Amino acid sequence: MKCESLALAKYIDKSPGIFFIYGEEIVLQNYAKDFINDFFKKEGFVEKKIITKKDFHSIEKILIENTGGSLFGSKIIIEIIHDGGKIPKEIVDIFKFKESKNFIILIKSPIKKISQSTAWVKKMNDSALIIECNKLKSFEEKIWLKSQLDFISENNVRKYVEIISNLFPGNLVAQQNEVNLLKLVYKENEQINTNLIFDGGEFSPYELEDKIIELDTSGALRIVKSIHKNDDHYAQLLVWIIGKIVNTTVVAMQNSDLRKGLENAGIWSNKISSYTTFVRSNSLKKIIPLQKKVYELDLSSKGLAGKTKDQFWQELDNIVIELTAA
Repeated sequence: MKCESLALAKYIDKSPGIFFIYGEEIVLQNYAKDFINDFFKKEGFVEKKIITKKDFHSIEKILIENTGGSLFGSKIIIEIIHDGGKIPKEIVDIFKFKESKNFIILIKSPIKKISQSTAWVKKMNDSALIIECNKLKSFEEKIWLKSQLDFISENNVRKYVEIISNLFPGNLVAQQNEVNLLKLVYKENEQINTNLIFDGGEFSPYELEDKIIELDTSGALRIVKSIHKNDDHYAQLLVWIIGKIVNTTVVAMQNSDLRKGLENAGIWSNKISSYTTFVRSNSLKKIIPLQKKVYELDLSSKGLAGKTKDQFWQELDNIVIELTAA
């Protein structure tokens, strides 16, 4: 059984318990994965196990061990990450398993196309829900975008959909970034204008990402200083951008194929080279402690850490310096 990502809600409860997510649109892959996880969490699947390439040889053993639930008796979601190339036999063999009430299998793959005539796809058609996540048509983009703007009132959402889709046609990553920004700065009944999305200040908050991964300490600090002075309502967005860099770096370092790791993390192709240089210039020993600092900075940006605004901006500067230090 096959469906497109935007139709997942209609098919999710008809699946025999195995989901195969594929396609070139990373944002839609992540959307489908999150939708499945959220749906089954409400059904009592509270544990999760992630299987990557190095553990593919153990897939059958893991499934058999969890047929009756996890070690703690809980229902479990088993997520299998295929990082590219030919679908291995260990994943194809999954489709022989009968539906279990105690586990859900979610397979995520970056392959762009599948042929309905191949043997493994025929086998999968009978055993899984196949979710296609390829480029959307213009009207489909607007449907997806509207679903992401569910925090905006019905009266305003159509106008925001038009603004964002016209600014970033065909670019779901950029559209998703704008949605994340709006979540931070949107206020009900505020006059709608593109300045809420793109501020007219000296720098855009998104330029901070480029300066950090280019290891440009002075350039990054200059952006932070300008935004602090002119647009400090972007504080939470700056934390989100730094958190994205830190978390992406950790994921990429743990992937045997650095480029694939960056692509799977949703990094644009034009930033892969800079991110590769950035990741290789760092180490897990240096980056992992920064995850805690970013978490604490996030709390501070929301007024939950008992720190003053000046302390927040000083700590932000410190983290930028740590990230860009060679």
